[in-house]
Amino acid sequence: MNRRHQVVALVGALVLVGAGATAWANRPPAPLPPLAVETLAPPTGIDLPVHVVAGGDDGAAFSLDSPTSGTVMSENILTLQLADLPVLSSLGVFWTPLSADFPSLEAYTEVQRRRPEEAQVGGDLVIEHSALGAAVRKDLAMTSGMTITQWAVEHDGYLYLVEWMHRPDDDTWRPTVEAMIASWRWS
Repeated sequence: MNRRHQVVALVGALVLVGAGATAWANRPPAPLPPLAVETLAPPTGIDLPVHVVAGGDDGAAFSLDSPTSGTVMSENILTLQLADLPVLSSLGVFWTPLSADFPSLEAYTEVQRRRPEEAQVGGDLVIEHSALGAAVRKDLAMTSGMTITQWAVEHDGYLYLVEWMHRPDDDTWRPTVEAMIASWRWS
């Protein structure tokens, strides 16, 4: 084979390898296994004397019962302090309209499942049915001394993140948080 044929064959091979590599790199990701499904069974007899309403008039309104009044940190963040230091336990709610950044609960959850280290997911994600609806619950390992248990739910064009901040080894406030979630009402 003369030199010209060798060059043409080499270029052709490189084009085929490049096309194959591009097709392989752009292939759809492998499907994720289904999540386990649970139903929240909150304890009874928890005192939640304060009725908290938040979310505004734009369709994002909700309410829940709490042991304490809440503080609206901005137009879309509610915090409820359950215990101060050294225990440090609080419940926060963040809500945002679905958008390019947050197109759906499914897209938000897929990112966390495909990149658990970046999302700081510590453990399995679970679909949990409660007064919120079908929420995706997971623990986020923020630091060695702080975990956020997050319930993410989509409702009426919004993504809601209900987040309980607590020490990883302290579930003291879990019954209260679960009772608060059970009292949730969409307005």
